[in-house]
Amino acid sequence: GRDELGFLVRSFNEMTRRLARAHDAASESQRQAEEQRAYLEAVLACLSSGVLTLDDEATLHTVNSAAEQILGLEIGPSPDLSLAELQARYPQLEPLVETITKQFDHKHGTWQAEVVLFGPNGRQVLICRGSPLQGGGNAQGEHVIVFDDVTTLIQAQRDAAWGEVARRLAHEIQNPLTPIQLSAERLRHKYLNTMPSEDAEVLDRSTHTIVQQVESMKEMVKAFSDYARPPKLQPVSYTHLRA
Repeated sequence: GRDELGFLVRSFNEMTRRLARAHDAASESQRQAEEQRAYLEAVLACLSSGVLTLDDEATLHTVNSAAEQILGLEIGPSPDLSLAELQARYPQLEPLVETITKQFDHKHGTWQAEVVLFGPNGRQVLICRGSPLQGGGNAQGEHVIVFDDVTTLIQAQRDAAWGEVARRLAHEIQNPLTPIQLSAERLRHKYLNTMPSEDAEVLDRSTHTIVQQVESMKEMVKAFSDYARPPKLQPVSYTHLRA
């Protein structure tokens, strides 16, 4: 009807419909947020790079599994630790904490730095990159730090450089060895039987020493060449692996 009771019923029904629409919208937003969170967690879990997120107070909010593995942490994905607490628990991370703190103090935007750590596994080199997140103050933190362990890469580069040095040394040493050996053998063959016994003994001993030392240097050259040569592949049949 059109009386006051009818107006009240219509208003109540309209309010109920609005509440239902608001509830549906809130449920949809929550569902999308949960999907985005699950998606982000899946991405972070699959990354080989370490990822940390911190707020403006330098409190650690998120740590992915790669970061825990690289840094040797056991703090879980949502630790809520300050950097000071992290350093107190893991003293070997002091260089990393100092680098992050310095960037926070100077209010830098995007930054990159190399950090060297000394932990239970020896020397470790990290390449760190940091950047503020858009929309500060969210639950994920306001700064993200991504880092990679490049220790193995640097070691491989050094090994390759030393391999090149070894190859060049082997080449430079090997060049005069054969002429030296041939010259000593020619001297021995040409003059040994024509000299007095005393002089012949000296020549024999000297040329023998030269040839012997040349052979020793050839062994050293071979060792340098083997070091510079890439390792040989050793294929194994699939049936052998299954057996």
